[in-house]
Amino acid sequence: MSFSTVVTLAEQVLSHLGIDPKTACVRSDPDTVAWGMKRGSAQVLFIVAEEPKTGVWLRAIAPVVKVPADAAKKLDLYGRLLDLNAKAMRNAAFGVLNDNVVVVSERPAAGLDAAEAEQILKHVGATADHYDDLLANELGLTRV
Repeated sequence: MSFSTVVTLAEQVLSHLGIDPKTACVRSDPDTVAWGMKRGSAQVLFIVAEEPKTGVWLRAIAPVVKVPADAAKKLDLYGRLLDLNAKAMRNAAFGVLNDNVVVVSERPAAGLDAAEAEQILKHVGATADHYDDLLANELGLTRV
């Protein structure tokens, strides 16, 4: 699928969810378009990007909690995230980006349809919305 085709598909998904793609757009470059939105208490970025070697990708990413400075708390958090990645996560994973725990899901655009793109966006948002409170309360962390 071409970059412009996937951007159009993403805009259709956003519109279907009641989100205006024009006002939600936070980045529009020749090789990357990104939209930001709230899903529950989570802020989600929905991104279409084209990379020269790997083609066009769709990605959804949402920050969850801040990584603590305390080494023992950080170790507890990382252990919990690895456990959750192995036991509880489907079609997404926890990662760390800029000292924030994030939920991320991405896939190549080849064969992508609107239903799958919508599922990715909704799933990442729901997962981040659930785990921001759970991890903050369970481990005494700060939500992003």
